[in-house]
Amino acid sequence: MKPVPIKKFRKFLKSIGLTLIRTESSHEIYNSTDKPLLRPVTVDSNYSEVPILHIKTNLRTIGMSSKEFKDKIKNL
Repeated sequence: MKPVPIKKFRKFLKSIGLTLIRTESSHEIYNSTDKPLLRPVTVDSNYSEVPILHIKTNLRTIGMSSKEFKDKIKNL
């Protein structure tokens, strides 16, 4: 796995049904309105690319495997 451009990661989050709820300083907070997650997905918009550690942490929160993520992100 490698870092993903932040614009592409935002598209990915929207494609799986997450919406931007709020922004706190440089952090964007995403969650689902239909079926809220146990904790929201956080993206730091200071980076041009989302670091691998942040991707893995957010995937764990979403409940998605790395393989599923790679397949989805490839099609965006």
